[in-house]
Amino acid sequence: MTPWADAVFAIDRDWWKQYGAEVQGYNGERLSMRLNPYGARPAGIGEHGNSGAGAISLAALRGAARVILLGYDVQYTGGKRHWHGDHPRNLGNAGSIAQWPEHFEKVAKALSGVEIINCSRETALRCFPCADLSTALS
Repeated sequence: MTPWADAVFAIDRDWWKQYGAEVQGYNGERLSMRLNPYGARPAGIGEHGNSGAGAISLAALRGAARVILLGYDVQYTGGKRHWHGDHPRNLGNAGSIAQWPEHFEKVAKALSGVEIINCSRETALRCFPCADLSTALS
């Protein structure tokens, strides 16, 4: 895990079953859609259909005026579902990816006052402006 991060956020109940014990000693916030036995508390963002869309909403809820997206391919890039390889068998592997653009479009409409820039190298996501990361950070 990332001991330096302010929070761990995951919406997938099965993810918490698989990795929840690893975050037991974690000092940052543990957030999910609802309370769970691993100490995660509700993030208060509503349902979004995927953790990426939920993470954007969580950033906005926490006061972010600008969100820069990295790795939001929303497609199988190079035939791979994830940059890190597939999750273990009991976890999801982007099986509902066809619905994700709709989830992000809802977030874009709901957060129209937040600047959201997609700096992913390859992406099928069209509801946010795209930019090179160095340009977005300058």
